[in-house]
Amino acid sequence: HPYIYKVTFAIANESSALVIRPFSEKGTLKDLIYKAKPKDPFLKKYCNPKKIQGLELQQIKTYGRQILEVLKFLHEKGFPYGHLHSANVMLDGDTCKLLDLENSLLGLPSFYRSYFSQFRKIN
Repeated sequence: HPYIYKVTFAIANESSALVIRPFSEKGTLKDLIYKAKPKDPFLKKYCNPKKIQGLELQQIKTYGRQILEVLKFLHEKGFPYGHLHSANVMLDGDTCKLLDLENSLLGLPSFYRSYFSQFRKIN
């Protein structure tokens, strides 16, 4: 799918998994929002932000449509994706591409599990 970031190498065994993707100079959607460079240390980029910026309306429309299209594609294929957040959306030019699709295959809990589990009727 054009909105899924490619994997160059992947391997798994009983106790672990390794996934390698190409490095992106633009970084993730989170990097764009925080005006951060992808190679900077995590704490420098996100823990004391001084330059947070919003997105322009056209960017919101474009990125939102692309993300919804890939989520619809995954849903139609019966593939769960519970790890949607700005750090899992890679920017490739003016295109958003989802990362970490393998998390559900590896049995990792959804990013939002703690929020959902507080509601009794949601399984």
